[in-house]
This record gives sequence, C-alpha cells and structure tokens, in this order.
Amino acid sequence: MRADADGIIEPGKITEVAVKMIKKTNVDPKYLKALASELKIMSNLGKHLNIVNLLGACTENFDKRELLVIVEYCKYGNLHSFLLKHREIFIDQVDSLGNVDPTIITRKPRYVNIPFPLVSPNSTSVTGSKTYMSSRTASTGISDSSPDTAGMIGSDGYLVPNDKEPAWRSNYMGSDRNSGYDVITTQDLICWAFQVCQGMEYLASRKVMHGDLAARNILLAEEKIVKICDFGLAKNMYQDPNYQKKGDEPLPIKWMAIESISDRIFSTQSDVWAFGVTLWEMFSLSRTPYPGIEGVQNIYTKLAGGYRMEKPDYSPDDIYTIMLECWDAKPVLRPNFTELTERIGSMVEDPIRKHYLNLNEVYLRLNAEDMQGEDYLAMLSAPDIRNMVTSADEGEDGYLEPTDVKEEAAMEMKPMLPQIEVT
Repeated sequence: MRADADGIIEPGKITEVAVKMIKKTNVDPKYLKALASELKIMSNLGKHLNIVNLLGACTENFDKRELLVIVEYCKYGNLHSFLLKHREIFIDQVDSLGNVDPTIITRKPRYVNIPFPLVSPNSTSVTGSKTYMSSRTASTGISDSSPDTAGMIGSDGYLVPNDKEPAWRSNYMGSDRNSGYDVITTQDLICWAFQVCQGMEYLASRKVMHGDLAARNILLAEEKIVKICDFGLAKNMYQDPNYQKKGDEPLPIKWMAIESISDRIFSTQSDVWAFGVTLWEMFSLSRTPYPGIEGVQNIYTKLAGGYRMEKPDYSPDDIYTIMLECWDAKPVLRPNFTELTERIGSMVEDPIRKHYLNLNEVYLRLNAEDMQGEDYLAMLSAPDIRNMVTSADEGEDGYLEPTDVKEEAAMEMKPMLPQIEVT
C-alpha cells in the first residue's frame, strides 16, 4: 500500500512510502509472526543506497494483530517491467568487437540524440526514492515473444505465468508512467549492474542471503538509483548457518543455482549465480531466462550437462564473461560480490561511479551512528557455501520434494503478499 508519512524522515516533511500490513480478514497468526520476523531482520540490517530501506514501523496495536512496516517507495517500479516497457528507446552501444563504445548515441532516427546523463550532484536524500505499489496495479504495456513470467515454479514443477503467480509473492512496484527517460543505454545497464553488486555486497557483509535476486526484485528510483527489494526468500542464520529450503513454497527455478536445484542448498554463492541470471535479464531487455526450456528436470539436466545460456543480444563480451563465471558449477569458484563490484565498477565512467559511492556515504554515516550498540547480525555465521549441508531428496519424478527439518534458531523473511492491503 502506498501512503504519505509525516515527519518520518524530517520533521514537518511529507514522504511517500510503501506500507506492508496484515489483512484484518486473515486469522492465521503465522502471517503476523512472519511480518514481525521480517521487521526484526530489516531493523538490524542497517541502511544502504542500493537496498530498499526500512523507514519505520507501527507496533502499538501488535496485541490486536496490527503491524505496519514502512519502507522506501521507488518511482519507476521493478527493472524487469521497466526494461520490457521501454525496449523501443534502448540504444545498443556495443560495437562489432563486443566492447562498449560511449560515442554510439543512436541506432535509429527516432531515438533522441542525447549522451548518457550524469546524475544530479545535488541529491543527498537519504531515501533516494519515493513509492511502491502492488504488481496488481501495474502493467507493462508491451507484448513479448517470450512469456512475460516471473519464473516461479508451481506445485507441479512448471513455471507459473505472472497472471497466475502464487498469491504469497511480494513484489513492490511503482508507476513508471511518464518516466522521463528519453533513452536507455548500455551504459545505463552497466551502471545498474554495478549498483546491484554494491547492494548485494552489503547484504553479504551483513551475513544476509537474499535468495530471490532477479530483475523483478530490483526497483528503479529517481536519479537512476536501483534498490534491491523483496526479501521473500531471504535468510539469515543465528549461530547455526545451515540453510535447507523447506516447505512447499514455489521457488524461482530459472534463477536458482545448480546446487540449489539438486540439493536445496542456498548460500551467498547461490546469490551470485542468481546475479548472473539477473545480468542476462538486463542485457536481453527482460527476456525470460532459458528460453524454450521449461520444467525443473529439463533445466537441471541441461545445467548438469554443462549447458549455459548464450550471450544476450545487448551484452558486452566482458559482462558475458562475468555471467559465465557466476554460473560455475563449483560454488567456491564463483566470484564474490566484492570482486564483482570492483570489476563491473571499472566499466562505469569514473564520475558516475564516484557519484553513487558518494551518495552511499550518507547511509554509511547513519549506520555508524545506529550500530554503536549490540549488532544482532554481527553475531551470525556467514551464509557461505562452506557452511551449508543438506539431506534433501528428489522425488521419483525428479522434482524437488519439500523436506521436513527440525526448526533452527534462525529467522526467515516470509513473503507477505496475501496479507498486504493494496490501494
């Protein structure tokens, strides 16, 4: 739900925010517990330019099953829908040698002839962006030859289209109407990839695994700032870092690492794999990954046999090399997010890279002030692949079987879409 909050950032200032809440018609206490758990993790996570930050919460009537979680609102919605809708204004700056040529400004006469713009140097806002709405209130406005799917796997092991997406999915979206974008360039995509790396590097440093990184879970705010959202599958581990996905919730199979499909092992390294798929989405302008391949067993068989997706149409060679490294079958051989931040950051024009680093200084200062006491997340073990074990089995048909495991002393952010009031 979108709302206006008075004084949540500055006294007397109205700020557009997104609000998560439990539907009053829902009587199952597990949903309230899940939202409270998500709030606990977000409140200990700290702030970063490239994640959707917690702004506040209302717990006054918690005993009456009322809980409001208030987060940042991003103006242009999720990156998947944004790129899908704005394909016609994209400028491909990759030359015949597979390198980015910044002097390539236009491919077709209808494109506006303007250079890649610098972000305004006057922006120092902590929030960086403004609103989210439910995905049910937005549409892409463009058709695609590939199914426009979020890639969720249903109970039968096959992908579920967006219009049949499981009700528990939680995707913040904003309105990208009147986006103000005359063109989108290859340099824009690289800059956004750099920012996603920064956000994921921060999550890893805070010992939080996202678990569902994809273009649909990256929001575009003002001034070309992107923010990672939807920690629906996120996990942090207290003392015991072993994470085995349990339950029968649909999983984002086309974004899952090979070890996540076969053994249900999720880690920071599986987030790196998902980042590679997210790069593929971005540089294909929101095509569906693994085109023409559906079903858990088919995808796993192809991956186990060494198959990896071909270079997307608009990817520089250097970016595709990174994708392939992210998809290494051995998790320990994949680059970490610190390395990815450095490598992709080196592809961003120096003034632009420094600008976003400077914007994040505001958040770092706030974290330094807020984390002077006991740091809950600092006590956790890192969700590294070396710490992961699993005993999950596949069913007779080769599909993943929900596994009952003993409850661990851990906190998991549960998806809340069925319990969110939408206006």
